[in-house]
Amino acid sequence: MTVSIGAPPSALAWLQALREPQQVLGWTLPDWERVVRLARRSRLLARLAESLMAAGLIDQLPPQVRRHLLGEQRLSRARTTAVLWTIERTGLSLQGEAFPKVLLKGAAYLGQDLRIAAGRLPSDLDILVPRANLSATQTCLSDSGWTEADLDAHDQRYYHEWSHEVPPMTHPLHEVELDLHHNILPKMAHVDIDVSALLSNLKPSKWPGWQVLDPVDQLLHSAAHLFFDSEFRDRVRDIVDLDGLFREFGATPAFGARLLARAHELGLMEPLALAVHFMTRWMQTPLPAEVRAAVSGPKRFVRFQTSIAWLFEQVLRPVEPDQVPSRRQRFAASVLLARYHWRRMPLPRLIAHAWHKWRAGARATVHSEALL
Repeated sequence: MTVSIGAPPSALAWLQALREPQQVLGWTLPDWERVVRLARRSRLLARLAESLMAAGLIDQLPPQVRRHLLGEQRLSRARTTAVLWTIERTGLSLQGEAFPKVLLKGAAYLGQDLRIAAGRLPSDLDILVPRANLSATQTCLSDSGWTEADLDAHDQRYYHEWSHEVPPMTHPLHEVELDLHHNILPKMAHVDIDVSALLSNLKPSKWPGWQVLDPVDQLLHSAAHLFFDSEFRDRVRDIVDLDGLFREFGATPAFGARLLARAHELGLMEPLALAVHFMTRWMQTPLPAEVRAAVSGPKRFVRFQTSIAWLFEQVLRPVEPDQVPSRRQRFAASVLLARYHWRRMPLPRLIAHAWHKWRAGARATVHSEALL
């Protein structure tokens, strides 16, 4: 679907302006009021500003709209600068170590100068190292002033035994958190990622000492991060990222075939199928026929994916300004949250974990009330 210039940004059509910015020239001030609020909540306002700036259209907008766009753009660039400095300093802390040091997600996009890196609002830096080198990495970072979050014994055990990352790390001189990963998904998830397969096919970033995942692995990681996560509200920006990754890399020879083969190898066909569904419906991503056909699969798989896709469509679709999520959206969010926990860990451990978190929450509430 292509929206003509002058068409109102109805439904999700305003997302197309990220790629075809000339569409905004026909928007009225009420149109802009809606889009600015939706885009800011979806963390896409700065990305829209960068798109309009690159197209030379920013000065043609009403001044009250331009102020919002330029303000968010400045915030995005300030946060990006903070991440870049953190990457530089972290790289110096780890420069004596010979093991792979991998930038993930937004940091990886910056390290490759991808178009989707512009306009992000980063709040953390995600890096990955081999699990065998995790302790050495933590020691180097600790010596450089990074400290892990102060957690109780249960949460410490959760991170170190059940998670794919260590507790978030902070530094008094850095504005962003550092998330240190040893895998891209938890080891106890129903999908068990062989991280050695990822590490065996790394690509260089533009910064010495830092690498990134292979392009097909970046796209699959983005899909898995969205569709295997617990937080879904206002995540339409992840669909925009998936679209941008495919448009960036999809034209390379045999990319579609490599993507499918890798998804089968890593057990990530389900998130890939969901990514294809939303890229096609919401972003009109030019996916090759072989990819669309491969994710369809047998009829039973199609019925299952249709049900899951419907649930995700409810929770990913942005709620209109001044409205609250509908009963249908709340129901879908509850079902997907239950699905997330079911996939996360075996039922006995899940029950114990949920009981611990409930008790911790109850104690925090009692303590807060006692202070009043």
